[in-house]
Amino acid sequence: MTNRRTRRTRNTSHTRQSLTASGWLKPQCWQISKKEAAEALRMPVNRIVKVYPKQHQVIVVYLNKKGQKCSSFFSYRVFARWQQEAIAAIASCRNQQILAPLEVIVQYDLEHFKYPVAIADAIWEALLNHISRVTRELRLSKQCA
Repeated sequence: MTNRRTRRTRNTSHTRQSLTASGWLKPQCWQISKKEAAEALRMPVNRIVKVYPKQHQVIVVYLNKKGQKCSSFFSYRVFARWQQEAIAAIASCRNQQILAPLEVIVQYDLEHFKYPVAIADAIWEALLNHISRVTRELRLSKQCA
């Protein structure tokens, strides 16, 4: 597995935009189901009472082990939906001009926010694979021109 920190092609310290702040992902518009919340939080779905999407976090109302209602804020980054949407955003980039800024944003996001390792690795691998694909297509198009 490639380490995210080994591919430092651009200085991300000047880029202070996350995937949400940059507009690439709009999780507050997602309909996070109770099942998705239960999977992300590793609890039975019958303990999830309500899921409230907010701009940068999800509020989940759930029943604790004593059956009492609790609520807490959770990062979207722990949800499988985040991984799916981030990879879809990467795949939507059809050329280097669109992909390059997203690469910087993804790198910033992965370095500055807490992610489950499997989700971070999947997003990073998707990014690297797509960069390779776009680069290869560009190279082939130049050879044919």
